[in-house]
Amino acid sequence: MGRTNKYIMKKMTRILSPSYLKNFKCIGSECEDSCCIGWDIDIDKLTYRRYFRTKDTQMKKAFVEHVYKNDDSDCDEIDYGRVRINEKKWCPFLNKEKLCNIYSNLGEDYLSNVCYSFPRVYNIIDNVYECSLYMSCPEAVRQMLSNDEPIKFVEEDVFLEKYIIQSFLDSKESQWKNSPLRKLKEIRSLSIGIVQDRKISLSRRLLRLGTRLSEISSPKDLQEKSCLNISDYYTFQMGFFKKAVDSLHVFTEIDSDVFIELTGMLHRGFLLDENIALTEKAKLYRKARETIVEPFLKSNSYIFEHYLVNFMFQGNFPFTENESAFEGYLMIIARYALMKFYLAGIGSVNGTINKEDVVLVIQAFTKTVEHHRTFIFDLLEDIKQREFDNMEFITLLLK
Repeated sequence: MGRTNKYIMKKMTRILSPSYLKNFKCIGSECEDSCCIGWDIDIDKLTYRRYFRTKDTQMKKAFVEHVYKNDDSDCDEIDYGRVRINEKKWCPFLNKEKLCNIYSNLGEDYLSNVCYSFPRVYNIIDNVYECSLYMSCPEAVRQMLSNDEPIKFVEEDVFLEKYIIQSFLDSKESQWKNSPLRKLKEIRSLSIGIVQDRKISLSRRLLRLGTRLSEISSPKDLQEKSCLNISDYYTFQMGFFKKAVDSLHVFTEIDSDVFIELTGMLHRGFLLDENIALTEKAKLYRKARETIVEPFLKSNSYIFEHYLVNFMFQGNFPFTENESAFEGYLMIIARYALMKFYLAGIGSVNGTINKEDVVLVIQAFTKTVEHHRTFIFDLLEDIKQREFDNMEFITLLLK
């Protein structure tokens, strides 16, 4: 799958997008988080040059102090320059009201390609433009969950000014002749249809999806694995999730205060720091799952259905990680199961969970994990090394 990044101005384009997107609008200072806090801020070449040519002397002085050329740039249209974030991990142009001084003083035309387009994600598949929203934005999550009806996909003409293409695929190109990517749209549509089949539980839908994807996967994805012989799947899940979370080194290497607090709730709720048997910790996890999480999700099953559908559409599922359909499936299940684990941590501490807790978990998890440099790759490699890349493992995670 090709990757390209474009800076385009004033182009009327027909775009396919999920139905929730039309109601999205940045809520600015009212947002409990900010896309200007906690990560690197890239500046494209054109915007970089405009910064240093501005006639606003105060802003030019700020640009000289805080914006620098990125010697490790991968693409002029994205990261030609960088903003020097402060010790609190805030963009220096973000004021106390959590509003952008560049936008306020110079206008939105002075926003970089990244800042202008976020949280929108653009893909082009077989010359069709697609747009969805990153779930690392809290308001994007709320809009996605604002309607319990199945997400629909609609086409409309949109006036595009600046945008970045996350991925580009022309399935008719010769390089994809013998690749399953040639059928990406067909397989993705099938997957979304299975996940939205509300006649059965979400777990059963996901198992059915795994069976279908196994049927179309390459032979190397279907090797026989050793039997896990697990008698207590809660203890198994606890061990797997704890190892995965530990590998993030949340309390020393993650900048997100929200994700740190959520992880702290896991530790408190399940006594993860206590010197007691894993089976005892698993009992606390089981109680939270059975008495709090599962009843809530049974009444609100559309929540993770929507998350999964949006992820599939946005990430070119099932080829999210590579050309292996089964590995893409494996990792979407791992994401879903880990988020349920975090919800159980909240439930164990608070005695209840609500929709805002789900918004918090999806947003903080996405901002931390999806933008982490290596976590998903490392987790996939660990699963494969432990020979968990099979339907038996998936079944244990979905129990």
